[in-house]
Amino acid sequence: VLYIERLRRLNGLPLSLDLTYVPLDIGTALLDADLENTDVFRLLESISGQPLGHAEITLEAVNADAHSSAVLQAPRGAAVLMLERLTHLADGRPVDLEFIRFRGDRITMSGLLRRSL
Repeated sequence: VLYIERLRRLNGLPLSLDLTYVPLDIGTALLDADLENTDVFRLLESISGQPLGHAEITLEAVNADAHSSAVLQAPRGAAVLMLERLTHLADGRPVDLEFIRFRGDRITMSGLLRRSL
């Protein structure tokens, strides 16, 4: 498994810490990619030769651990919003497991829900 850690900033301030796990046979090609300016999902599709299929997500509030606190410049134990996402290729193979921790004081999430019968 290839482990990738990325820090995202907003106006120069730490916003989120993204911890990603990718299968080694696909992930090795990411080592030479410009991950700051290229969409990882597009890269995964290009490397694997197939589109992404679906993802399972969980969103929860957690307390920042020591590493997250240091990287996000937040007090240890501060509430952070954690998004866990397991993304699969179209054939069902898991290709990307992410744990993204967002500083609660620097993010707002919104969505649109539609009812279908």
